Amino acid sequence: MTKAAIDVVTQFYETVFQTGDISATEHFMSEDFLDHAPWPGHPATREGFRAGTAEMKVAFPDLAIKPLRVFEEDGKVAAVVRISGTHHGEFLGESPTGRAFEVDGVDILRVEDGKLREHWGVIDSGQMLAQLRLSPSV
Repeated sequence: MTKAAIDVVTQFYETVFQTGDISATEHFMSEDFLDHAPWPGHPATREGFRAGTAEMKVAFPDLAIKPLRVFEEDGKVAAVVRISGTHHGEFLGESPTGRAFEVDGVDILRVEDGKLREHWGVIDSGQMLAQLRLSPSV
């Protein structure tokens, strides 16, 4: 793996989450992309990732995922990310609160032939729900 893999990951965040071009997932992800941490209620596929991201953008139109630190090790790219947004659409069955959240997370992505092939990730969802003042049982 090379700096090119890190560039793919940082360009992915910039294009999909900063500019909001969700359709770009087809450019960045392989057809057989496997998400080991899929969006809730969506399959662990490229299509599931795109649908989950689109759903999140409805709930949080200003959704942003910004890499704070990106590095490569053992054939994978890891990114410490900051995730933020303001609740302006339905989220997990809850009406918009107008509240904002900002939490950190970690993504690990396997890049092969210039495409994202696999994703593992975790965010501080408890802190996200607390900042939105939504029940953790939602």
